[in-house]
Amino acid sequence: MTRYRSGTSGPVRRTAASGVRSLIAVSLAAVVSATLAATPASAAGDVNVGRRFNDGLDTRYSVNSFTSAAQSMGYSATGYTNGRHVDDVFNDGAGSAVLGLFGHSNAGIFQTNEGATDAQDSILAAGTTTDVVSPYANVRFMTEYLPFVEVDDMRLLVLAGCDTALSSPWGDFNKAAVSRGVDSVISFSDLVYYPGTASGTAVSTTNYSGNYFWDRFSYHAKTGVSVSTALARARTDLMAKEGTAGGWDKYVIRGAVSNPGGVKLKPAGPGQPLDSQPVATAAFSGFAQLTPETTSTSQGPDDTEVTNVTTVEGVLYRVRPDGSILDAVGTPTTSGDIALSAGEARAAAQRFIQANIPGFSSDWRLVTDEAVSHLDGDALQLLQWRTVEAGRAGAREVTAEIDRRTGAVTYLSANRGSAAADFRLTAEDAVAAARTAIGDTTGTVSAEPDTWNASRWVVTVDRGLTGRSDAQVPDVERVEIDSRDGAVLSRSKT
Repeated sequence: MTRYRSGTSGPVRRTAASGVRSLIAVSLAAVVSATLAATPASAAGDVNVGRRFNDGLDTRYSVNSFTSAAQSMGYSATGYTNGRHVDDVFNDGAGSAVLGLFGHSNAGIFQTNEGATDAQDSILAAGTTTDVVSPYANVRFMTEYLPFVEVDDMRLLVLAGCDTALSSPWGDFNKAAVSRGVDSVISFSDLVYYPGTASGTAVSTTNYSGNYFWDRFSYHAKTGVSVSTALARARTDLMAKEGTAGGWDKYVIRGAVSNPGGVKLKPAGPGQPLDSQPVATAAFSGFAQLTPETTSTSQGPDDTEVTNVTTVEGVLYRVRPDGSILDAVGTPTTSGDIALSAGEARAAAQRFIQANIPGFSSDWRLVTDEAVSHLDGDALQLLQWRTVEAGRAGAREVTAEIDRRTGAVTYLSANRGSAAADFRLTAEDAVAAARTAIGDTTGTVSAEPDTWNASRWVVTVDRGLTGRSDAQVPDVERVEIDSRDGAVLSRSKT
């Protein structure tokens, strides 16, 4: 197993060793897609692909949600919930304004369908500058598209899987898509989780974990906000529902336009020049300091109505019916010298939260303190605090991202669960229950106590990499075990 480091900021992640690859270099001008189809004049095209994979990872609900949202926004949208051969996906991309892939992935590779054997799994790879035609069975490259010709009208590419923002010998999806003219690309710099289901599970029962994230993203995109804001709000909503962001908070946005995070899906349309650069958010001490410009209402994560406020300063925030802040989204700087150390960013976040989130105190436990990046050139510090119950993570959280150039808050969320801590089972009990539930005896296992809408042990089983030998993907499963009686509360997979 070889380890590669991303070309973007993010953690080091395992990727499959590619072996010695025979690269075929031909004249780019001679490579023309035989199936290129123009986007219909009547409606921009949208294609979304996912399935329930053999190992139980289930993305069908994501496909249905995204497809339905695209149709309501005027796209000619098609969703494939039983996978799709990579040749078809490649051709779909050439004729679509939006292409969404939901499922198994790793740095530089995305599995679009299951094969009869691992070697027959369909893989869309990023490709390198010399990968202008694929010599591999069931593998196509993003770099096979003619630059700024075949996918120049693609407004959004969604790569909703593990480590798709990272680089490997298979290439870098973000670099490949930008080099081909895709306006905006959404990828992820860490493991992300979807429901893990049994064969025959009804799609309607799988709106949790990653499926809930994409259901909420689809909802927010329909309201006309940018992809950056839709991602931030979906992140908040998933945290509110489950007490974890499931890796979906590590989204990365790149693109061929100057402001890829500002791309909007509504109204429907193909790729188009977008030249405006948003003004970065200046440091502010509280929401009363901001000047509301417009307000509207929308559905919050618990189905209650929330008020959406857009301010003159460019900060967007949502307010619950009781007047408390649900979340806020600003714009980070993307150039300039770093002014704040990690410790200074942490102090800035703590001051802001103490001034704006009732109930926050020094008794809360800092559970996350790390550098993150969503946009090219940004410099953010991610902080999350949780209450402490019975010595364990409790049912309130607050998360902030601080721009280390200005000290401005560019993301904030404050959520509350409903359960009280009640740990009658030990970690060993929880691990045994989880292993029995998923039939695993060999994977590397850990267990973390946590309280949100249930008092629970979160058991993680890591089986390493799986799939075709030249394009493997992470095989990690999380099982939530009720800490009182050992019942399985949920299963999710990478």
